[in-house]
Amino acid sequence: MLLNRTSSGPAIALTFSLACYHCARPQNPRDSSGSKSWAGSNLYFLHGLPLSDQTNYVETLAAWGVKVLRLWVTQTSAGCVKGSTDVQAVPPLEAIGFIGTYNTSVLASLDNTLKILSDNGIKAIISPHDAGSINGSNGCDAYCAKYHNSDTFYSSTDAKTNYDNRLKQILTYQSPNFGRPWASLSDVILAFDIQNEPMIGSTDMLENNDPNDWICGRAGVMKNILGNSNIKVATGGIGGSEYCCNHEWNMLNKALYCDAIDIMSVHGYMSKATDWAYFINGSASVLNQANSAGKHVMVEEWGVSTSYQDDFNVQVSVFNDNGMPWLYWQVIPGLDQTQSGAPSSCGYDGFEIGLASSKGDIADAAAAANAATANQSWIGYVP
Repeated sequence: MLLNRTSSGPAIALTFSLACYHCARPQNPRDSSGSKSWAGSNLYFLHGLPLSDQTNYVETLAAWGVKVLRLWVTQTSAGCVKGSTDVQAVPPLEAIGFIGTYNTSVLASLDNTLKILSDNGIKAIISPHDAGSINGSNGCDAYCAKYHNSDTFYSSTDAKTNYDNRLKQILTYQSPNFGRPWASLSDVILAFDIQNEPMIGSTDMLENNDPNDWICGRAGVMKNILGNSNIKVATGGIGGSEYCCNHEWNMLNKALYCDAIDIMSVHGYMSKATDWAYFINGSASVLNQANSAGKHVMVEEWGVSTSYQDDFNVQVSVFNDNGMPWLYWQVIPGLDQTQSGAPSSCGYDGFEIGLASSKGDIADAAAAANAATANQSWIGYVP
């Protein structure tokens, strides 16, 4: 997701031995036991909110039956963000000019959020970095400043080492709340994304099926760090949003047949429910593609604008009717832009749904998701 979308110490070298992860296909996870689907939300700035705000938000979603929240390892700025007027400043993990030197304040903040989620029976998906901060669409971070553009970042051997070290720092972070490294918290963390929307700024690389094996290579690094953990590796929405019908990089072949990847994450912002049907169970079925490759699949990001032909309730029925797990972008603690009294100049992107908003019935949609028979077995993945 483009965050501003409009109605859109020294580095330690890693020595992991990487196998040819895209050569083998795992066992097909389709299950006939009647395991249930699930629903959730993204909230990339949740860890920047006061703990009381976080607790109220999480408790509300948990009462509605939400099973998963997606968090980001990202800095936050103090002020108003998408309806929340009391967001606190959290520094980046790596500051500009200091790649490989880690300020773990952001990880400590996220760890406090994980504790609140765990106390309420919700699991987390954690995205370790945002590709939009490399190409400048979501600001320009340390990697953007050093490598200047997306193509250089994804093709540079040095950049791969930098990023692999970042992954190691995040996955091996020793949790103050749980007394274990994050990589062992499978009871708290469902999955780590490889990145949020990898290669969204590198169309040529996507069209050439990731010629540098960046995606599968990073997934392999993550699998080596995770070891025997039951935490999964998810793609994070390759190439960004999936639009009907010529933008299908979310299911990039190189990733689909990468043994180190467990979950194919689909991102999409579409006006019509029929476009979603085309991707879920129609001619471009992500269900068929994932099942044939032995992968799980989820809609990790989707959103509806007030200008869209079909509203939230119409679109979400496509996912629930097909047992497709989904995370909305994003259910927010404060007022969304359609609600009376919503703060101005607060970074709205047009897709938010406030907790008390009439824009979408999250509670009923989550209940329907939990009641739906999943397209694949998610037993052991979510509460």
